Amino acid sequence: MEINEIIEHLKYYTPELPRKTLKQALEHKEEITPKLIEMLKYTKDNLEKIFYGEDGFFGYTYAYFLLAEFKEQKAFPYLIDLLYKDEEIIDYIIGDDFPGYVPRLLASTYNGDDKALFDIIENNQINEFVRCSTLQTFAILYLYGVKDREFVVNYLKRLLDQKEEKDNSYLHEEIIDEVCNLKLTELTENVEKILYVIENKEEREEIRNRLRDDSEINRNIYPLKPFYEYIYDTVGIMEEWDCFSYVEEEEFKNSDDYKVCQYIIQKREDNYIDVKIDIGRNDLCYCGSGKKYKKCCLNKNSKDDLERLNSIDEFVCRAEWYLGRGENKKGSHLLRIAWFDVQDICKSNNIKSISEYDEKYDGYDSLLNWIQTYEDILAMSDEEDKLYERLKLWNTIEDIFELDNENELYWKERAIREKANTEFRLGNEEKAMKMIEDYLKTKPNWIWGYIEMADWYDDEGDLKHYDLEKAKEILLKAERIEKIEEIDVIYERLWSIYRKLSDENNTKIYATKIGGEEC
Repeated sequence: MEINEIIEHLKYYTPELPRKTLKQALEHKEEITPKLIEMLKYTKDNLEKIFYGEDGFFGYTYAYFLLAEFKEQKAFPYLIDLLYKDEEIIDYIIGDDFPGYVPRLLASTYNGDDKALFDIIENNQINEFVRCSTLQTFAILYLYGVKDREFVVNYLKRLLDQKEEKDNSYLHEEIIDEVCNLKLTELTENVEKILYVIENKEEREEIRNRLRDDSEINRNIYPLKPFYEYIYDTVGIMEEWDCFSYVEEEEFKNSDDYKVCQYIIQKREDNYIDVKIDIGRNDLCYCGSGKKYKKCCLNKNSKDDLERLNSIDEFVCRAEWYLGRGENKKGSHLLRIAWFDVQDICKSNNIKSISEYDEKYDGYDSLLNWIQTYEDILAMSDEEDKLYERLKLWNTIEDIFELDNENELYWKERAIREKANTEFRLGNEEKAMKMIEDYLKTKPNWIWGYIEMADWYDDEGDLKHYDLEKAKEILLKAERIEKIEEIDVIYERLWSIYRKLSDENNTKIYATKIGGEEC
């Protein structure tokens, strides 16, 4: 496709995302950049006509994001100019999630003009969300090493010290967020002076706790990921926009998955009882089921829980629909959101196990099933942010549920194994080993601990750690343990390793690992 043809395809909106055209644009960065800049100039000169629908031009959307992915600094002044417009116009051009995209777009196209950013951040006539988003630009630039810590600390300190008593803008809450997220502990005293802007007492205490955390920050861990990063995947970003999902939405709503989900939600709504009743948690339930109230209809008196349960079902249903189409990225994202709601329900209702949750809340799919699906997707990825997300999942499971309970032994041991596996893949070999070895001290016959460690060194796809002798040593150690569980599994693994050691092709791979000569 010729450059002019690509541009013509990107000028106007289409119900389906023009993936192929965008990918071709990305492949012709040098030739297409001047054309995209022309699109931004056209947008600036015709902004009023575009906003009021007198001009159907839509190319500005693609231009802003493609140029940001190209790290094109010439786009920066056009973004700055746009941010002085009314919120409705910014919303129209960038999208209703502009507070999340503006800092990423600005950071990606940053041309060194700090004053342009200062003027927006410090102008109380500009929309608060625009000011906050612009401030976050400096946080992104700091995380990527463009701005140093001293610059960020000094600028935030100046903003904190200049706060006027009557200034109730959200900007100062944003400053506190940035100080916490970036762990700028040297600003603790400055933050404490304006902490009154946070009305909730518990939130204030949480901020104080976060300010005591001076550990190293990692851009691949929430809350930094994915909000504090450059624009790097225009197609991936736009695939999730509602404006490109109308066809997909219609397909989903015509699916059996959707119809089953809606039936379950409607049934739950019909059974909802909004009553104020004088009954204790341990009394027999008023519905006549014979169960205790806390195990039966207690949740039916919580409108918040009802809404959360419906949301969980909708997210899980759509996620599994996506997964059935091979769209793992979209599916895992929705399961992650559903998991947040599950955490809230468990904490507010003192749910202490996955089985207890499933017994109490009958949904579209059991938590036992879909949480394993979510974990499997994360486990299949070698992307650093997904590995950290996997660690977060297991840490949260350990925090919420009582895994020391004998009935939860499976989940406790699985958490240890999966966390160790993740740490190993993140490069923390000693830490991963220690996690399993510490548990083996309390349960020496835990076969799956030895198998997990042996598998790390029996992976031909990981030549850095591929070490059949080490894998063999771990399994032989397990074999010698009295009353080891499922000894047949150890024998099977050992047999496989001996066979690989004697196999000519694998011997060559192994020889490369240990020094370049065949064994």
